[in-house]
Amino acid sequence: MEEQAIIDMPTYNQLKDLMGAEFIIELIDTYNLETGTLIEQLEQALKEGEATSFGRCAHSIKSSSASLGALVFSQQARELEMMGKANDLTGAEEKLAKLNVDFVQLKQCLEGLRDGS
Repeated sequence: MEEQAIIDMPTYNQLKDLMGAEFIIELIDTYNLETGTLIEQLEQALKEGEATSFGRCAHSIKSSSASLGALVFSQQARELEMMGKANDLTGAEEKLAKLNVDFVQLKQCLEGLRDGS
């Protein structure tokens, strides 16, 4: 993830203020674990050509990412979701590979925020 921030801090801080610092720590840990699992499920759905499952997994990533302030990552997941909804996974392999790489950066960023909470 280049140009834009990995985390939109106003969105993140609003969630932290609303839910509390202790809850945000738990939320980050849960997000990192579940998103990793969802990415694995995306990979499996792509291998099997299951566009519906692919779209559902991408939707889950999109929504949870947006609520944490990972807006660029959420947009990437939205693109994958739309591919699933269109039942056309052409080019999904490259987009999924990028999502995977970007998740590593996002996870590190969130862990840094969590440790600073």
